[in-house]
Amino acid sequence: MPTQPSKNLDTFPNPHPDRDYIIEIECPEFTCLCPKTGQPDFASLVLEYVPDRLCVELKSLKLYIWSYRNEGHFHEDVTNRILNDLVAVLHPRYLRLRAKFNVRGGLYTTIEVEHRRPGWKQMPAPPTDLPRETQELPARETPSDPPAGAKPSKLPQSKSEPLSPRNPVPLGGPPKAKTPIAPTGTVTSSDRFRMLQRNRRQQSEPDEVESHEDKVPKKSVIMLRRRRSERVPDVQEYEEETPPAHVVDEPPEEPPPKVRQDGLYIGIDLGTTGCRAIAIDDAGKVQGEASAPMATPPRHDNEVTQDPTVWWKAVTNCLENLLKQFDPQRVRKIAVDGTSGTLLLCDAKGGPLTPAIMYNDRRAVEQAEQIASLGGNHFGAHGPGSSLAKLMWLHERKLDKRARHALHQADWISGRLTGKFGHSDYNNCLKLGFDAEKMAWPRWFNKLGFDVALLPEVHAPAEELGTITADFAKTYRLPADVQVLAGTTDGVAAFLAAGPSAPGQAVTSLGSTLVLKLLSDKPVFSREHGVYSHRLGKYWLAGGASNSGGAVLLQYFKIEQMREMTHLLDPENPTDLDYYPLPEIGERFPINNPEMEPRLEPLPGNSVTFFQGMLEGIARIEAEGYRLLEKLGASAVSVVYTTGGGSQNPAWEQIRKNILQVKMEKPRSKHAAFGSALLAAGVVTKTFQ
Repeated sequence: MPTQPSKNLDTFPNPHPDRDYIIEIECPEFTCLCPKTGQPDFASLVLEYVPDRLCVELKSLKLYIWSYRNEGHFHEDVTNRILNDLVAVLHPRYLRLRAKFNVRGGLYTTIEVEHRRPGWKQMPAPPTDLPRETQELPARETPSDPPAGAKPSKLPQSKSEPLSPRNPVPLGGPPKAKTPIAPTGTVTSSDRFRMLQRNRRQQSEPDEVESHEDKVPKKSVIMLRRRRSERVPDVQEYEEETPPAHVVDEPPEEPPPKVRQDGLYIGIDLGTTGCRAIAIDDAGKVQGEASAPMATPPRHDNEVTQDPTVWWKAVTNCLENLLKQFDPQRVRKIAVDGTSGTLLLCDAKGGPLTPAIMYNDRRAVEQAEQIASLGGNHFGAHGPGSSLAKLMWLHERKLDKRARHALHQADWISGRLTGKFGHSDYNNCLKLGFDAEKMAWPRWFNKLGFDVALLPEVHAPAEELGTITADFAKTYRLPADVQVLAGTTDGVAAFLAAGPSAPGQAVTSLGSTLVLKLLSDKPVFSREHGVYSHRLGKYWLAGGASNSGGAVLLQYFKIEQMREMTHLLDPENPTDLDYYPLPEIGERFPINNPEMEPRLEPLPGNSVTFFQGMLEGIARIEAEGYRLLEKLGASAVSVVYTTGGGSQNPAWEQIRKNILQVKMEKPRSKHAAFGSALLAAGVVTKTFQ
């Protein structure tokens, strides 16, 4: 075992998984650096947890704690970070971490964070006279070089053939038999339109995911409790009654014929702060809908992570509420979409070994540069936001040592539903480097160093992955043969939900950012402009995302102000203000310039004109984006469907229509979960194959 600082946490099987007991571990020598001053911060850590299948090995924990000594962290962040890592590895029934930091500037800080598995009940308070055993971290050792590890798997070195996926599937073919910003309002005073002091950073408050009503006893170190013996009910004897004489047996009446019920298809959409599930029938009509919140992923500088168990809790909460709206026996198929570029490592049984690195995490800058030098232009995994760059970052820190699968958000949830992990779809795998034209992994992956056995088996969206587990079927009263289909990304699902079906039809999302997606006969890629294409049956979904959008509007106006100003806008009389609204320095599409500054001058004499000038500027960026896609080889845009918060503003829609000079259509649905439900129902396969 290495004796130098390491972020690897090793485990061993819980010797008594049949009972609840508390393990308390004290670490009086925790050290990290103040991110502001660079001075050391000292703390005493107290860890209490009730293990499930695994216990943490103490020496690896010591080296893990030791690894923070030269890293800068705020007290609140490092405490939550340590808890998240422990939960991801151990999957405990309960875990609490208390960090008491030494005095600095006359102030003491104590952070206490807690994790409780859904459904786990606390133990009763133990007797005070129980014997106790204290575990302490072993003494620190002098660092030495770790032993050399095993060589990773290599891809085939054939120069003529690319690496094929483990189970390449013809598009549209049968499943393989393998394991299985604002609406209108009324203005009463022009004073309401006064601009806000510019605030570049917009952060949402985290939602509470679960409440912790009970507390586990803190002072217990290792306390064992025998399970209460189950009472066996008394056996009652019954006297056999003698049937009356001359009873004529009659044949039993035939049961009434069962009324046929049409099947239902469920789409599950996982976002950053919430989950939504929608059920539709064969005609595409919504039969039920439910949603559940998730806590906002913690951010530290460029790092954004999330506990994957939060996803599963949100999914199960959604399904529980959704299935109350109809007979669960009607469900036939399920499909899942998730954020593109989010990645985690897990073991063979799907147990997370790392927190999920979110799609907007930007830590893997060096790895992205290495990928850019090898991948070329016709490639979809560029930038630090790609899941391929994140996988390389994890590998270089040896966090993939015990991993069996590298999975995306939708992949992992589908695995939890089927009990089979290691499967994905070619939309999610685009940012992992999969070539959807050749349906193969690139040969040059050999040069990246990680074990290619971690890569998932790639399927076409809507291909069957397997059926739900018996336990899941029993818990939610679902048929045992409910199929789970390969899903897609949230962006592709939102496109499907809007309703385009022919080349030239596009979807503009007016959210915090401006996102364009255009259905095309052929794929287009441009690393220079941040353009890539998703495969969609026989068509391609070309697109790009600008940093402009609703976020920059919210830096100057409140939503209520924009609502009241909307009916004062004059779309037929442009302001002639040549604005390029950006929330901060840097643009990626249709102009790829990280040093580009916002252009929001000159300032007009009133806020309404300024507001309209910004809306016109965003519309011009949208038009330039579609012109660029056409210039790169995509189909010319003919119809635009609009989703996102900005789609509710009729004046902005008219401004966009005047500038784009194309037909505007209302989306069939604004929810990505509806797109995944269409995927499950087979509508997408029929439309695009």
